[in-house]
Amino acid sequence: MAAALATAPAASEAAAGAYIVAVKDLAAFVHRRGDLHYRFQAATLAAEGIARQRAWQQGRGAGYRREVPVAASHGALTVRGRVDGWDAAAGVVEEVKTTRAEAAALHRHVGAEHLAQARLYGALLVLAGEASEELPALRLRLVYLHPKQPDETVFEETWQPPDLIAYFEATCGCYLAWLEGVEARLARRNRHLKALAFPFANFRGEQRRVAKHAYRGFRDAAHSLVEAPTGSGKTIATVFPALKAMGEGELDRLVFLTARGTGQAAAEAALERSGSACVAVVLTAKARICFNPELPCDPACCTYAHGYYERQPAARRELLATDGVATGARVAAVAKRHRVCPFELSIDAAAWADAIVADYNYVFDPVVRLKRLEGPLFARAGLVIDEAHQLADRVRAMLGAALPRAELRAALESPGVPAPVAKALRSVDRALGQLPVAAGELCEIPPPTALERAVARAETALLATAVDAERAPALAEATWLLLRFRRAAEAATPGSFHYLASGRGKRRVLELVCTVPSAHIQATLQPFHGSVRLSGTVTPAAVFQRLHGFDAAAPALAVGGGLDSLGVFAVADISTYYRDRERSLAALVALIEDVCRATPGRCLVAFPSFTYLDAAAARLGDAACSQRPAMDAAARATFLEEVAAPAAAGAGRIGLVVMGGLFAESVDFDSRAVRSVVVVGPGLPPRSLHRDLIAADESAAGDGRELAYLQPAMTRVAQAVGRVARGGEPGTAVLVDPRFANARYRAYLPRRWRVEQTRAGDLAPRLAAFWRRTASAATRPATAQICPHDEAKAGQFPTAP
Repeated sequence: MAAALATAPAASEAAAGAYIVAVKDLAAFVHRRGDLHYRFQAATLAAEGIARQRAWQQGRGAGYRREVPVAASHGALTVRGRVDGWDAAAGVVEEVKTTRAEAAALHRHVGAEHLAQARLYGALLVLAGEASEELPALRLRLVYLHPKQPDETVFEETWQPPDLIAYFEATCGCYLAWLEGVEARLARRNRHLKALAFPFANFRGEQRRVAKHAYRGFRDAAHSLVEAPTGSGKTIATVFPALKAMGEGELDRLVFLTARGTGQAAAEAALERSGSACVAVVLTAKARICFNPELPCDPACCTYAHGYYERQPAARRELLATDGVATGARVAAVAKRHRVCPFELSIDAAAWADAIVADYNYVFDPVVRLKRLEGPLFARAGLVIDEAHQLADRVRAMLGAALPRAELRAALESPGVPAPVAKALRSVDRALGQLPVAAGELCEIPPPTALERAVARAETALLATAVDAERAPALAEATWLLLRFRRAAEAATPGSFHYLASGRGKRRVLELVCTVPSAHIQATLQPFHGSVRLSGTVTPAAVFQRLHGFDAAAPALAVGGGLDSLGVFAVADISTYYRDRERSLAALVALIEDVCRATPGRCLVAFPSFTYLDAAAARLGDAACSQRPAMDAAARATFLEEVAAPAAAGAGRIGLVVMGGLFAESVDFDSRAVRSVVVVGPGLPPRSLHRDLIAADESAAGDGRELAYLQPAMTRVAQAVGRVARGGEPGTAVLVDPRFANARYRAYLPRRWRVEQTRAGDLAPRLAAFWRRTASAATRPATAQICPHDEAKAGQFPTAP
């Protein structure tokens, strides 16, 4: 990826036409040339780079200065930076880079950008009066250092001061022309968004409350948790106020994070409806959009990586020239025309887009997160996190890492492995084999310091060696695994991370597991100018606030909407405890059939496991179709067609799914087809060392076992129920298990639900009464769908209808 953009100026500065940019970012934007290459995308950590540079600079003369702050302006642009090393008497300017890559190879690929930085620093020293007028020329030294080895590689140029000033002015002029063009587009955008109306005739249910809450949060830079029913239009209720805040000058950009593809589609649709004057870029996973997914980002293998930075400016300009949503298909089409990598093009274009739709990892993953969410014209980015009930688990996974011995062995067996790489990988392999694992069972071990040292050496050897990635893909995979493991280990803190080992021989695996992600989540959210964590199931709010790093008093909103359209029934006399499942299976199947007969449409049944699902399917026969493990796209589509096709009253086909899977959480079923859902038990996760560690570490702030076991189970229950009663259409949910009568379990169900306690034998007449009541309500005259709690009129939400 290209270098990060500069930290943006304050809104007042941007409004006055003043731009501020860092030297590094200016050089990258104007002077980056050459190829994409995976081998040079992994940088050293900032702390080790600073330490290595300081050690290298020790013992210089009295006139030598480190980290010299410099700044100068050209027109409306102010350029700032710190010169790594400056010797005024000798006229020597030093730009120092710390890297594990082989210095000469790195310079061939990125040297133009690095030398541009040195030249710009030289010009700034002249303009600031730091360079003596008596010096005939300045010596610009570009120095590459290894973080752990004593060697250095130096490239040197000599420049006359007038030439440096001309170089500085030409570079600034190029950047200014781009900024002024983008600013003109933003002015047009803001005029349009200021007058933007809600894209539907009315707000539905309590959409207005959600929209007003989100708008105020973006205006005031607040971070809030919002619960709104699935299917209630909560996506448009957060996208619309973000765009309005942009039009009113309260926000510069929207970043919308999704957990799965269905959420991405909803965000795309909301932006298309609301923001015709906006440029939105959808970031599609590299594996899905890459033209050559079997090849690494190596210019020797991929023509779309070769010469990428020569052709990228024109491709980026075309992608940003048209308002609307740049979906993966549109990005790919532009990339194909310009022969550039579509994934990198989407990242580069997103740096200048008004809205970005992306997966969680682009913000929360410390290894792959974007560093360009702010820029000279986008200082204030608002964040919406869809499906926020998944956030803690997703971030736990991002902060952890695994080191499987089999992957390292595969790398060692690659043809032509260089001797230094083979030696380093064997060292890691030996360290993995010596881990204290009793009988191969999963167990916690102390921090493996010897292994961590071996991993650091192996990463160094892999990054410093020109490996033929096309012929040795296992080496590229090993490089990634080692990099990720090392970064995770360096960030790990006691009480929130644990080392777990398992397996024997070649199957040995070492895991670094994150148990408490709250500090990372809270720290990641703080730089945003307001955020909304959005879900249909974040009850109780205090639990999710804690999981996300906020206290119970942090802003939160829970809205109802469609309360009368959802009937929730808890059946406590059929036990789904594991020990009772075989005995109660006949009663469960009879209840499912009762629900199906009473439902004027399809019925979805969510089970805690495939084994339990299969047992029920065998008794239901042809009346049911079942989700299978690891279904491909075609099988998923076929299953959806079978389950979701409209059905006549009494003819409801039964769809059997597992809780926590795609069909019980992310699929938006047609609310006129799927009318009922049966949830079979709370589906508590099985006891595991991973969850026991979460429970132990979270217990410092409360009941850790609830967060480790009960919360994820009940969130899946609520998500499964969210597949029905969408968009105001009536539906029923039947919760089967005595635990649903327990107050501890019920505390995790949304408060908007009116749960009726019943016995299995009494369920059928209750369902019949519900459907008669909803049918009668449907014949009444329609009323305006404005929230009764909304004390405000249209004028209290800027220019909303």
